[in-house]
Amino acid sequence: MSYFDISGATFDENLRKLETSDPAHADVFNALLGQLINNDVALKEAVTKFAASKNEQALFLLNLHKDGKKYGVHFDNYDVTPSSNGTRLFDAVGMTAAPSTNAVRAVNDFDGKGCFAYLEVNGSVDENGDFQVQYIKDIDNEFSRTKYDTWCLYLTQYVYRKFDSNGEDTVISDTRHSAEWLPEGGAIRPDGTIRPFVAIAKYMSGDNADGVASSISGVSPKNYSFQSSLTKFRAKGTQYCAETSQDSERMTRLMEIAFATRHSQSVMAGCNWWWTQATATVQENNAERIIISKSAAKEFVVGGTVSIGNANSLTSEGKANNDRGLSGLHAKANKVKITKIEDYDSNNAAVYVDNGGQKFSTAPTSVSGVTCETIISTMPWNTGGCDEVLGSCGSPVSNTSGKEPYILFGVEMSSGFWEPKGNTVMKIENHVMRPYICYDCTKMTTAGATTDDWIALGYAIPDNKGSWKYISKLGYSADDPEVRYPVEVAATSSTGYADGLYTENLETTGDSQREVLGSGNLSNGTVGGRRGAYLNDGLSNSDWSFAARLSACGRCGRKAAA
Repeated sequence: MSYFDISGATFDENLRKLETSDPAHADVFNALLGQLINNDVALKEAVTKFAASKNEQALFLLNLHKDGKKYGVHFDNYDVTPSSNGTRLFDAVGMTAAPSTNAVRAVNDFDGKGCFAYLEVNGSVDENGDFQVQYIKDIDNEFSRTKYDTWCLYLTQYVYRKFDSNGEDTVISDTRHSAEWLPEGGAIRPDGTIRPFVAIAKYMSGDNADGVASSISGVSPKNYSFQSSLTKFRAKGTQYCAETSQDSERMTRLMEIAFATRHSQSVMAGCNWWWTQATATVQENNAERIIISKSAAKEFVVGGTVSIGNANSLTSEGKANNDRGLSGLHAKANKVKITKIEDYDSNNAAVYVDNGGQKFSTAPTSVSGVTCETIISTMPWNTGGCDEVLGSCGSPVSNTSGKEPYILFGVEMSSGFWEPKGNTVMKIENHVMRPYICYDCTKMTTAGATTDDWIALGYAIPDNKGSWKYISKLGYSADDPEVRYPVEVAATSSTGYADGLYTENLETTGDSQREVLGSGNLSNGTVGGRRGAYLNDGLSNSDWSFAARLSACGRCGRKAAA
């Protein structure tokens, strides 16, 4: 007697129906019975997994998407072809991708495929630097985007890169096909072993009800510099820091491969063109709205974040100071959500906000005899602005308006802030600026790259002498493959990487350090984007336009074990 082979059993919901014309032969019956038995075995294994730890459950669910395929893109060098567009490689050939909105789910062939697939989870990082899943969305009733840190969990990427005189190939897979395929940086543990998955914070960091830095929906992100983010996040645990270069690079790879372009803003612009302030045209008391001109109202977006108030100081010219960093501009409604915009009369529109029921007057005030009108100011978006987007990528209403954040394979991004990197700084020595990285956040201090725990990269940043220029080439170090910053700035706002680099005049700058700021704030326009880099501020600099993201990968190895 022989037995059915149940090794490597897989579930198949497509079972053949027996027909009356089928011969009564064992081969016919055994094919059907064999799959039924394999289905039972596969279901038993699934049940066993779900009786195990949450990490095992999450890995089981992610592995359902594992396909071993190779998804790649080729980009020409700028001196070969300045176009930002790439050519799809391997299994990405023939695939398409478009971003969604709250109303339309666009076609994105990469959804659910290999290392593009993700789970939303609640969880935390343990003292060893490993991520521990607490709850899984759509599996655990306790899952919450507002109560617990929310992360997007992905299978570890393995990355193949090829550089030649024509350009650069980048290919990713959920499978290591040979020794040339390197595990993504955030997946390498300090001992060189490889984590099976990587977690990226879904939201910018705001405080929870206990004042703890958190990745949760529905809060106003706090303002951080490199130094203050390290201090605040370390209070959560020494294993935390702000978004690392590895975190940023892995998400940028997903965008560049899925959309086959280096010009990220051509696909999803982010909130980089929303620099609007408008004056109340009709005064009201006991209101939770402000009436402004219709032309001004067209610049505002339902769901967006605004503040309402009056200037409480004057400029040096003796005019009302409407800088967003001043408290007066937020005194009546502080970083609140626009709920509705409707016509008030033939010339004006009413912008309604959720101010928690707290009413206010839109009458002017006076400072030193100067009339200060009530002003509504656009602000960087509160977290959760993309929670209703129907796909894995996209913005609430328009992906290219420049007024809205977007999600990129689940992670909410570009909400109107400069974002400091948590494990990378720029160090200026002898008038040369160079990236430095620390691979273990527990060894970092607010002094930055001052110890042997920081590693200098083998390339220098261009000296832009106090101006913005557009990035045409990124540096690459084989020992530090995910620390990629500009080395050439010959592009334009629509060619090359189409993102900007700013440095001060390094010829007149003494030895010092600069924080690495990415993404771009409300007013940065074309210089913002996935590769944008503002490298002018010291490690302690921060204002209303800076925010940070928690990282679960602050403790990692420089290289995987052999």
